[in-house]
Amino acid sequence: MKYAEDIQLYNVYYDYDNSMTYQTTTDNFDKWLEQHNSERAKELACGNSFGEEEHENKECICYESADEFVVKDASLILFEKEEVNE
Repeated sequence: MKYAEDIQLYNVYYDYDNSMTYQTTTDNFDKWLEQHNSERAKELACGNSFGEEEHENKECICYESADEFVVKDASLILFEKEEVNE
């Protein structure tokens, strides 16, 4: 079992024009980015659904790359120890 203090979390910021905007806190940036891009593909008006050829080559505006984000360690402060189920 993992304890909450054993979980490594990261704050994710979108870095645009020297201005960082908080996006989320996650334990896995790569999985979050994949999910984020999947949701963007559904929402943006490029006209393609996720999985079509344009999206598969990741050249569509729906994709944001990892270098567009700043990822920083998050501090988690717990006052009571409770087990976290895996």
